[in-house]
Parts: sequence; structure tokens; C-alpha cells
Amino acid sequence: MNFAEAIYHHFYLRRKRAAQLRRVVLNGARIISVGNLTTGGTGKTPTVQWLARRFEKAGIKTAIVARGYGGEYSARGAIVSDGKTVLLSAAQAGDEAVLHARALPSTPVIIGRDRVAAAKIAIEKFASQVVLLDDGFQFWSLSRDFDLVLLDARKPFGNGTLLPIGRLREPKSELQRAAGVLLTRADKANATQIKNAETEIARFTNAPIFGSSHTPVFLREEKTGARIEFAQLNQKRVAAFSALANNADFFESITARSAQLVSTLARGDHHAWRENEIQNFARDAKLKGAQVLITTEKDAVKLSASWSELPIWSLVIALEVENEDAFWKLIST
Repeated sequence: MNFAEAIYHHFYLRRKRAAQLRRVVLNGARIISVGNLTTGGTGKTPTVQWLARRFEKAGIKTAIVARGYGGEYSARGAIVSDGKTVLLSAAQAGDEAVLHARALPSTPVIIGRDRVAAAKIAIEKFASQVVLLDDGFQFWSLSRDFDLVLLDARKPFGNGTLLPIGRLREPKSELQRAAGVLLTRADKANATQIKNAETEIARFTNAPIFGSSHTPVFLREEKTGARIEFAQLNQKRVAAFSALANNADFFESITARSAQLVSTLARGDHHAWRENEIQNFARDAKLKGAQVLITTEKDAVKLSASWSELPIWSLVIALEVENEDAFWKLIST
């Protein structure tokens, strides 16, 4: 461990110990955390939504609790959706929370830096039987019934070192807290990478390991909400923009569906799009022959379709889990 890692590790341990001293156990609902061990996108958002849909299909009242990263109301906490109406914008609640609210119209979504307070709202106000903590693995102040940890099948631990040198939020040994591990983007990994990932993970946890993929399912026309099938992308000249931890994967998913990608615009994760950015990009893309702009669902909640002279379509992603029945049984019982 080099000096920078050692400094990070010192303050990480202080934060963790302080949080554990005020750890709260909430009664009345199962608390299930969906988190990761590294920085960057591992696919928590579609995983949380997959779980919410499964619990609600089983007749179990479910709520989602998130920090509301980047939202104006994160510090004080707020209800993003009451299970009927989306009440806040992405600027107020953060992009991921609003995306949950839009994708799951019957599921309450609550944000707050203090996720104990947010979970209490879910239980007391909405009678939730299951509370899904989005990005909760490092939230040590709240006791959980199940910790699901997501790791990228290609590089589960990044370069294997702690922040700020590497991407690890915690030492690999903390994986021992996991009750289940979900390898994400397994469809983009080869057999050797998956085998190596499973072997490395098994050094630190006995938790069951499952594979999964994030599969594009259709496009959404942002102005009307209409569903657009991928056949309409065939040989269409398009421009794409996104603000993700990994923008390259998003752009590849568009070209993989026979679209002609004439222009791209990439920003860092959680970037707050401005109207003039989209206007300028759309104008330039149109000059290059683009017929439509394509973005992610997460980015779409941060903008208006009226910002572009070209139509804006968003790519809708769904989680597909290998050995789905066993995975569901592990978490739901």
C-alpha cells in the first residue's frame, strides 16, 4: 500500500468506525442494499429496478432509498415519488432517483444523505415491507438484512488498489460482508475473464456468485414517451451523447444495432446537461447528417426534448440474470 492509499485507508477506517457506533436497526421492513466495492458504474440502477419489480410482482410493498447524489435536496431529504407521481426534478433529487421514479411509477422513492431517516419514511409513511438501498454497501449506519454487491465481470476490483490510486472504495477483504455477489456485464466478458473473476472473488467471500447482463430492450421517444423498436435504427444516421462512468459501452451498444454513429459527446458521470450544450451538439450533428440524437435513460431525465432540433431517443436497459430463479430465491427468502 503506497502513501496515498494509506492516507485514504486511515480516513476510511475512521469514517467506518464512527458510522458503526451509531448503527441503527429498523424494524418493520427487510432492508436490502445494492452496492459495489469500486467507483464507477457497475449497473446498480437496473439491478435495483429488477428487484423492485420482482418484489412488487410478488405482492410485497417496496420502496427505494437513495442518497440523491447531485440533487439539491440530498442533504435535507425528500420524497421523489409517492408511488403515484414523480414529485421532483433531477436537479432537485439527482438523476438516478428520478430515473427510478420514472421507470417504477408505483414504487415510492425517497432520497437523503441520512438514509436511516429516508428508510424510516419508507416504512412509516408508505408501509413498505422491503426497502432497497441504492448504493448502500458503504452506508454503515443502517443495519441490513441482505447486502448484494455488484462487480464488473471484466475487472471486478479495477486495478486492485484503493482510492485515489485505484478504484476500490474499500479493501477487497470487505467483500466478506456480502450475502450475494452479482457479476455484471458478463456478456462483455470472455470465459477466461469470468473464471478469473469468480476465482478472485471467492478468495474474499463465500457468498453465492451470479452472472448478469445489461441488455438494451427498446428506445423511448422523449417528446412523446413512445416506444421505438431497434429495427428503426438500422442504417439510421445518429448522434449519441452520455454522461456515464463508461461512455464507450453506451456508444458501442448503438453501433451494435446497425446504426451509423456520426457524432458523439461524452461527459463525466452525473454531469448536469445545459440547454446550450444540447442545442450546439444537435446543430453540429445535423450538419453531419444525423437524423436523431440518442442518449441514456439516466441522461434523459436531466434534459428536455425541446432543447434539440432533432428528436431525442433514450436507450432503455433491462437486467438479465443467469440462474434467475436461484438468485431471486436467495434474496427474497
